[in-house]
Amino acid sequence: MKRLNKKASLFDIIFIIIVLVFFSMVVLIGLNIAQRFNTQIQGMADIPAEGKTATDAAINNYTGVINGGFLFLVIGMMIATLVLAALVLVHPIFIPIYFIEWIITIIIGGIASNMYQSMATDINLETTANSLPILYFVLGYLPIIVGVMGIILMVIMYKTASWAQ
Repeated sequence: MKRLNKKASLFDIIFIIIVLVFFSMVVLIGLNIAQRFNTQIQGMADIPAEGKTATDAAINNYTGVINGGFLFLVIGMMIATLVLAALVLVHPIFIPIYFIEWIITIIIGGIASNMYQSMATDINLETTANSLPILYFVLGYLPIIVGVMGIILMVIMYKTASWAQ
C-alpha cells in the first residue's frame, strides 16, 4: 500500500484561499437571504412580537458569530500550515522555484480578493458585506496576507538542514 505523506507547501495556501473565498461568498449570500427574510417577517402583522424579536436577535447574533468564526478559521488554517511546514525538510536550492510559485500564489490571492470585493460591492449585497467587517478586511487584504504567509512558510520549510546530516 502506498504511504501518503502530508507536507505543507504553497498548495496549502492556495487551498486556504479557495476555502476562505467560498466560505465568505456562501456566508454573504446566506446572510443577505436571512436579512431579506427578516425584513418580510418584521412587516407581517400575523407574527407576534416575540417572533419578530427572536428573528431580529438571531440575525444580529449570526453576524457576530460568523465574524469570529471566520477569524478563527483563518488563524487555525494558517497555524496548521505552519506546523505542517515545520515537519518538512527541503533543500535550500529549491528557493527560486518556491519564489516563482509564491508570486503565482499572490496573484491567485489577488484574483480571489477581487472576486469577493466585486461581489461585496454589488448594490444588493453591499449592506450585508458592511455588517461583516472581519470578513471584508481579511479578504480585502488577502494578497498581502498570502504574501506574508508565504514568506513565513519559506523560512520554516527551507531552514538550514545541517542538523539532518
